Amino acid sequence: MTIGMTKKILSGRKVLMIALFAAFFMAASSAGAQEIDSLAVAAAQAVAGQDSLAVQKADSVAVAQQISKKELKRMQRDSIWNYKDSVLRNTPRLLHTYVFDDTTKYKRMFLWNADTWFNKPVSISPDTTYHEWFSEQPHSRNDVGANWLGLSGSAMQYNNWFNRPDDEIFPFFDGYLPYTYTPETLPFYNTKTPYTEMGYWGTLFANKKLEESNMKFLHTQNFTPSFNFNFLYRRYGGAGMLENEKTDNRTVAITGNYLGKRYVAQGGFIYNRIKRDENGGVSDPSMVLDTLLDAKVIPIALNEAHNDLKRRTFFLTHSYGIPFKFLQQKDSLGNAIEKELGEGTMAYIGHSFDATVYAKKYTDNISLSDSVGRALYHNNFFINPTESADSMRVFKLENRFFINLQPWAKEAIISNVSAGIGHQYLSLYGFKPDYFLQGNSNEKENNLYMYFGAGGKLKRYFNWSGMAKYDFAGYYQNDFSVDGKMTFSSYPQKMPQGIHLTAKAHVSQQRPNYFYNNAYTNHYIWNNNFEKSTLTKIEGKLEIPDWKMEASVGYAMLKNNTYFDSLSIVRQNTEAMNILSAYVKKDIQLWKLHLDNKALFQVSSDEEVVPLPTLALDLKYYFQFALVKNVLDVQIGANAIFTTEYYAPGYSPALGVFYNQKTEKIGNTPYIDAFINMQWKRASIFVKYINAAQGWPDNDYFSAFRYIRSQKALKLGINWPFYAN
Repeated sequence: MTIGMTKKILSGRKVLMIALFAAFFMAASSAGAQEIDSLAVAAAQAVAGQDSLAVQKADSVAVAQQISKKELKRMQRDSIWNYKDSVLRNTPRLLHTYVFDDTTKYKRMFLWNADTWFNKPVSISPDTTYHEWFSEQPHSRNDVGANWLGLSGSAMQYNNWFNRPDDEIFPFFDGYLPYTYTPETLPFYNTKTPYTEMGYWGTLFANKKLEESNMKFLHTQNFTPSFNFNFLYRRYGGAGMLENEKTDNRTVAITGNYLGKRYVAQGGFIYNRIKRDENGGVSDPSMVLDTLLDAKVIPIALNEAHNDLKRRTFFLTHSYGIPFKFLQQKDSLGNAIEKELGEGTMAYIGHSFDATVYAKKYTDNISLSDSVGRALYHNNFFINPTESADSMRVFKLENRFFINLQPWAKEAIISNVSAGIGHQYLSLYGFKPDYFLQGNSNEKENNLYMYFGAGGKLKRYFNWSGMAKYDFAGYYQNDFSVDGKMTFSSYPQKMPQGIHLTAKAHVSQQRPNYFYNNAYTNHYIWNNNFEKSTLTKIEGKLEIPDWKMEASVGYAMLKNNTYFDSLSIVRQNTEAMNILSAYVKKDIQLWKLHLDNKALFQVSSDEEVVPLPTLALDLKYYFQFALVKNVLDVQIGANAIFTTEYYAPGYSPALGVFYNQKTEKIGNTPYIDAFINMQWKRASIFVKYINAAQGWPDNDYFSAFRYIRSQKALKLGINWPFYAN
């Protein structure tokens, strides 16, 4: 190889290396990155061309040195690809979508709930601090206590009537909805870096027969700025305090979402299963009230009963935005003015799909000599005198097609006008005596409905939305619902988070669920033709985040509403009745002493139909201080839950529903947990001594009629969220 040729090759490679390193460091700057990258690529290609000429001239020498022409070309190709990879790694990947504003581009992670009617995502704010995860049970986080079966993962009914979820397709799932998700309540994520969250809370050091074990695992990451994948696993349950109440409540959700410039989609799969041994509660409440017996020796009503519930949901909601170009504004030169994505006049055409299977199977074995177990079902055995095997199933297939028009702008007093049409197919199974001769078959329903919506906003000070739905064919023919919501906001000085006043209204008429009209099980039979139920609700809510204060009031008027009487038979209340609810939450800080207060006041005009505690309290008082500055914060205190005395509902294991009873009142006894709650960097850790005041002032620690809360035990909890950098 000649000296001249060597100099050419070295000088070419030198230029190449300089260009590559310059491009690498300059691409890290967001200002002018694209221009620098393009110049660097051009320089690299030019130098690569020089290198290729030099390689041809040096071919004979390369062979002599046992470096083939092919290897030299591979080295050249690898150097170019390494450069391209470095540019990709150091170029910010920004999200461009019309459904969220520009502030989301700079958030490390943001969350939202999907809207399956018009695909208008609703932003939510996650709380991964110790304030959130200390309240590990849904009724502590979302309400002021609940009427429940006392064991994590078991059926519950929120104390606040306005917060109670309702599965209109399969009402036997209502008591378990607080633990799981639906397509409307499932959180969707968009994150700049992979995010993982792991949690455990339970009586880790308790006897295995008394243990409670709850877990959570979440992993979410974006493969592109627009596409996110999410995996969620949650488990509630344990062996329980009483005999035969082992509970295993699991949810798995595998979802994805795409936030494109015009196309937006959220979809996935949700699986929920509850396996529970049913004991029917304690057979004699005096064994709890008048003694200090170990819970495992307290007699129960059922010894061989079991419930198995399943729900599987596949869902997808997606829409595509179409801008109206012919309405674009033009500048003085006649050129079209470019607008932000989603601005101006647009139409969004979309589709929502939901395929869900519900299944419930209840089994028991109650001998002829078991007077307690037989009395629980009032000696009703319609199919088999000693054994039950009741199954109920529903398959739902629902499709909606909608169009959402944006007449002027995304932020306008009338920013959207929407309409849609839907079809719901239901295949329902419940046993009937005819099946002995004809074989099993399903009832089929085809329900058709249309719906309309509108909304708008005035900057950040006012927004409103409304929606109406009308069923024009099928089982729910002539049913309707109308919903409206308005929010007024103001931002006084020294209140950057503002003051928000929200008003909501709801009016509906609906035919009762199919299973409320038809049932044939071993313990319950009815064949009803109930009238349509009517419901009117008015709610108001005041939020002042800077004062850590929230207050709400609700009023409801019901007629022909359904309920389960003292025999667990479904009934319809033909008289009009009213419910009034008032709620306040206020956190007070006095130096290092924190007083977090939640109070709920309710009045039901007919306690025979809707029994409610007049007053429910959730009081959390603690000292908070930094044990290690900016590393470890600690709270030490106590949490008390209290309700006034009332005829709390009982629970029917065979149906899986709460029923009204007039046998015994429960309440007027605080349930107190002493705790240490810590925030160590991102991890939230707590230790609770639950039911610390057991026996004071008495042993009335029932959570529902004949069901008890946990006795004294040590509970540990940890929630650890972390990002992959």
